[in-house]
Amino acid sequence: MPLIRATQSAPPPAPPPQSRDVLLTHLTAAAASDRRRAAHALAGDHEAAAALAARLEEEPEPAVRLALFAALIATGGAVVAELIAALVHRDDAALRGGAIEALKAFQPPPHAALDRLLENPDPDVRLLAIEVTRAWPAELATPRLRRIIEDDPHINVCAAAVDVAAELGTAELIAPLAALRTRFAADAFLGFAVDVASARIADIDRQDN
Repeated sequence: MPLIRATQSAPPPAPPPQSRDVLLTHLTAAAASDRRRAAHALAGDHEAAAALAARLEEEPEPAVRLALFAALIATGGAVVAELIAALVHRDDAALRGGAIEALKAFQPPPHAALDRLLENPDPDVRLLAIEVTRAWPAELATPRLRRIIEDDPHINVCAAAVDVAAELGTAELIAPLAALRTRFAADAFLGFAVDVASARIADIDRQDN
């Protein structure tokens, strides 16, 4: 008896794309899955960036927050970088941490947004901002680390810069690090950190040459 193949039905047509206005309303939907899908769908839409950033400040679900940050990173641009940088000022530690990780992933590196954070009068903001330079090439990170090492009055901020310098710093930081050691001579821990960073930078410089 011949084998009779069942007739295969055509797949259902894809649903039409939803408008921006509809997707924006879904950002506040009751179901977290709907909010997450809306965030993903709005990735790349510059007109939706402000709403995505605003939703981040209210969103309780970590998975949805990740989707919102991912959408902003995918959108890119200087305006979006500033929206993310503004979240570094918030009281929510998870939100601040997410903003820092988003800025680290941002391409191209958001120079202007980060420089404003590094000049913020709040030392906690400056300390967090230094972490972004850890993800940058040395030629971008080093001049910013140098400014902190040479000029920042807060010892914890300087210590954060020294920590990153130990990984990324170039030989031009050796002299500023020595001066920092003198500036905070009474702090033994910072002196130790400076010595470690200086030794690592010198070792990397010898290997490169």
